[in-house]
Amino acid sequence: MKFPDAMTTPPVPASPEKSRIPVMFSATGGWGLPLGVAIHTLCLHASSGRFYDIHIVHDGMDARIIQELNQVAAPFPQVSLSFLQLPEEFRHLFQNGNKDRYSPLAYARLMAGSLFPQYGRIVYLDADVLLAGDVAELYFSDLRGASVAAAGDGLALWSIEKGTMHPHLEYMGNYLSFPLSYCNSGVLVLDLDQMRRRNLEHRLLQQLRSRPDPFPYPDQDILNIALHGDMTTLPPEWNFQFLSWTWDEEKTRLLRGTEFENVPTISCGRSWKLLHMVGPEKPWRLPDTPGTMGQFHWILYSFFWWPEAKRLPVFREELDAISQGLAPLLQRHIRGQQWKLFFSRGHIFRKRRDKIRWLKKLLSILDGRKP
Repeated sequence: MKFPDAMTTPPVPASPEKSRIPVMFSATGGWGLPLGVAIHTLCLHASSGRFYDIHIVHDGMDARIIQELNQVAAPFPQVSLSFLQLPEEFRHLFQNGNKDRYSPLAYARLMAGSLFPQYGRIVYLDADVLLAGDVAELYFSDLRGASVAAAGDGLALWSIEKGTMHPHLEYMGNYLSFPLSYCNSGVLVLDLDQMRRRNLEHRLLQQLRSRPDPFPYPDQDILNIALHGDMTTLPPEWNFQFLSWTWDEEKTRLLRGTEFENVPTISCGRSWKLLHMVGPEKPWRLPDTPGTMGQFHWILYSFFWWPEAKRLPVFREELDAISQGLAPLLQRHIRGQQWKLFFSRGHIFRKRRDKIRWLKKLLSILDGRKP
């Protein structure tokens, strides 16, 4: 299955009139800690020759969290933070029956043109990301005439590997002529001028209102349907969602000629520019049931997230409380895996050995030692 070529990101222009980089997050108050870590990594890789306007759309964020986030950005003179509470009229638009799983804030990215009329283009980022590159490079991506740029979703890669369409992509086939073009909405480059000219907010709202029941992934499904044929593809290193997957020769062969062709190389070399910790296994939460794939995701995400989080003194108290709860859990996992190792053979032995190694590295990070 061949995909259209992934878009390229040319060198960032240095002209003074293009020196401001607007970036948008949307998050509830409960996401203050991961949002702070995401902003911290963005600031670390921000160029001193540019200015970064970071806008946080929220639903009534506590003043203490706002103060903490301002402290995160304070050491970086090229970065400014501003906070925008989601207007009440937008909140009512998005109450479509799925509010237990998704806050109205999930839809804020769809209304960026109205929320930020001062910009012609903006980058949207989920709060569960770690930046390893300058977001200005993402901002200046060549959209090749499209209104939005987004990276392919992991469900499409799963479908290629398995040789069968993922159930959700089968469902999306009712709306998309090419379901494997389905994109992830956690990292977006939005051409707001073009979205306004094409009245895309109206189309997005029409999709939202046309269903008595919500879509399974509401904002992401709506975005893919309304913009089908009007999105260009970001390279996977700018929304890397495939950290825990293993890559053998057969899997690598299956990806040739697709937009995911470089994923094994990026994964093995840890050369992503943005790591997106998709799924429910967030490193600031307790892991899922031991032994599941979700547990493996959690371990790997934690290995990269915790060293960045530990660099933020403003969250030290909160991080210490979490790590004190995690350390005994990790120690029990290690002991359990070591006991099972004696009875393991072949690939099961290697898998458990690798898991023990990752758990020990993570435990050393929580203890304040280098992995």
